[in-house]
Formats: sequence, C-alpha cells, structure tokens
Amino acid sequence: MKNTILFVDDELINLFVLEKRFESEYNVLTAESGEDAIQLVEDNRNTLNAIISDLRMPGMDGLELIDRVKPSILDIPCFLLTGYDFTDQINDALKSSKIQHLFKKPFDYNEIDSKLREVL
Repeated sequence: MKNTILFVDDELINLFVLEKRFESEYNVLTAESGEDAIQLVEDNRNTLNAIISDLRMPGMDGLELIDRVKPSILDIPCFLLTGYDFTDQINDALKSSKIQHLFKKPFDYNEIDSKLREVL
C-alpha cells in the first residue's frame, strides 16, 4: 500500500507539478490553503503519512497550519517549502521537531523524495 502525502501550496502550478512528480510512488492529496488542508487532515487522519506545506500563503501560513493539526497527528512528519530566507521561526520549528526539514524553492525533487523515504 502506498503512503499518503499531503502537499499544501497556494500556487496551483506547484501542486500540479508535485502531484505529477510523486503520484506514481505515493497517494497524493493537495490543498490550496491551510483551511483546505485542515479538512483533508481530518478526513484522512488514519491514512496520512506526511505533510509538505508552503510556508507563505494567504490566510494561514504553513507553520500555523502545522500548529493547528499537529496535536491530532503527532507522529506524522511535517515539512515546509519556501522560496524565502531561513528565519528564526523556521529554526525554532526545526529544533523543536515541529518540522523535519525545510525544502527551498525551486524544488529539488530528489531531495524531497530522499527525505520522504528517510522518514517513511
């Protein structure tokens, strides 16, 4: 059975590319916002294996999303994607194991694949 990965990004092209790249290896769920992602986490809590979210999105950012869902999915690894510089907020999230890794945009698909295989 394939592991299930949730990708969250407000840029549809990123979701499309990530889904196409990883759909042969994983069950891929996508959400355009933190709010949509929360619903997908609730609906798929028993089958979800990892979350990879963009950091900066309108409304709810990636760290806020992880803060909201982490209590209900404690053992599920979470990752962030960002095109911005490394911040103290990201460093704190890594140190506290809130997130497993930060992926920089533009994506390195091999790095994402490698980290997913490492944690799953």
